[in-house]
Amino acid sequence: MTGQHRRKGFTLMELMIAVAIIGILAATAIPLFSRYQNRSKRSEAMTNLNAIAKLQIAYFGANGIYYEASPMPAPPLGPNKRIWDALSQAEFGPLGYQPEGAVVYSYAVTVDPALCTCALGGAGLPSCFTAEAHGDLDGDLGVAVIAYFHPGSSGGDCATGVGGNPPPVDGNGDPIYDAPIPIPIGGGSDDY
Repeated sequence: MTGQHRRKGFTLMELMIAVAIIGILAATAIPLFSRYQNRSKRSEAMTNLNAIAKLQIAYFGANGIYYEASPMPAPPLGPNKRIWDALSQAEFGPLGYQPEGAVVYSYAVTVDPALCTCALGGAGLPSCFTAEAHGDLDGDLGVAVIAYFHPGSSGGDCATGVGGNPPPVDGNGDPIYDAPIPIPIGGGSDDY
């Protein structure tokens, strides 16, 4: 029996166990990676909404009213970046807003008296505004809304243009103002 030698290699059972472990790791890692990507894309909206809000406050200081803008770039929404086209530039040009590069979200500013509970200011427009970012980062047709609510000097705010959502509240029940915040808009919305 000294002439026999054993072959080296993996058994079928060992290979099946290795494949199963790789499958479990992939099933766990892929959704986590996708969620991480969507959260990093959401930071685009946070940064751009802060920029729009600063420009709105400066615009109000110069003109006595807040500027209203339709969602740009125009829908459809989806997971792919879209260029900030000439129509978008024309819509946000008076405000002076221009993002750097292509964007995933559509941006809008609400100053609609029908959606605002703050006092009316110059030109019969509200003395508050809501800057919004609308997106569908995971391509499931559920729209995620991130909003920046700026209250009027005597209180009150403007609801979002998507669903008329008011600002969310903090742990004390106070509305969250002057910061970009995700708005839960019901079933089917993106939840990242």
